[in-house]
Amino acid sequence: MAIELRILGRHQVQEHDTAFEYNGVTFSQDNLHTFAGLNAVDTREYVEQTFACLREHGQVCARMGAYKPRTSPYSFQGMGKECLPWVFELAGKYGIKVISMEVTREAHIDEIHDALRQSGNVTGAMLQIGTRNTQNFELLKAVGRQKELPILLKRGFGITLDESLMAAEYCASEGNTRIIFGLRGMKTNFGDPHRNLVDFGHVPVVHRLTRMPVCVDPSHSVGMRGASPDGITDIFHVAAQGVIAGANMLLVDMHPVPKKALVDAAQAITLQELPYFLEDVAIAREAYEKRRALAASRVTELSKAA
Repeated sequence: MAIELRILGRHQVQEHDTAFEYNGVTFSQDNLHTFAGLNAVDTREYVEQTFACLREHGQVCARMGAYKPRTSPYSFQGMGKECLPWVFELAGKYGIKVISMEVTREAHIDEIHDALRQSGNVTGAMLQIGTRNTQNFELLKAVGRQKELPILLKRGFGITLDESLMAAEYCASEGNTRIIFGLRGMKTNFGDPHRNLVDFGHVPVVHRLTRMPVCVDPSHSVGMRGASPDGITDIFHVAAQGVIAGANMLLVDMHPVPKKALVDAAQAITLQELPYFLEDVAIAREAYEKRRALAASRVTELSKAA
């Protein structure tokens, strides 16, 4: 049975353009943004160092986790709303325009809204639905009801692509169509030794089925800092795979001192690696643009021949 994407589907009778601009940043299926930063906020010092590094390298987007759902109840769950005022303050200081921040319940949405207003809206937030909450339907509807902040919805790690796309449709059906669809790998031992089985081959599939921009998360897909004999780490390789397939957003764990990170320390790149990562991404993006131009020329040739 075909999935019913009445709002987000590309081939609906009444199409809705899901390209959008938020806080001066445009998101569409034609561009690419990198969101690097702390998986989980830990100290003010590390947050400031991260934002300063991003500004130094021309970046206006970041990831920062205040709320962290964890498999173990004894693991660090995030600093919560207490860190929001100074995270947003520092973002404004360093010119960060959009912060991707996961929410796990409706109260978190209100806390983020309140903290942004109290900061004078010096920055902006993108509400992230994590893979564990892709079928938390009440949360999906709550995020969709608010129309001020855009949404990054990650694919569920143990459900089909169609089911995850329907989760995005849940948000859109409540009124918010400013949604980015995130691929972060599937939970299976077939992906070993990586944390998850990389699913970035679905970037063009989501583009074909919907008009949503597509994000790839190489950090959670790989989950480790292994490198091949060519000296390129798996995270760099996997990020390039997503970009060369046409991804529009990269979500990357980065920390000033990865071994001191309180969440997913093994998969974070360092601040010193950021410029090399961005240059590598630019190379992959250039290859994608050349591939797209080649495909367009081929279509033109075939139409003339017909």
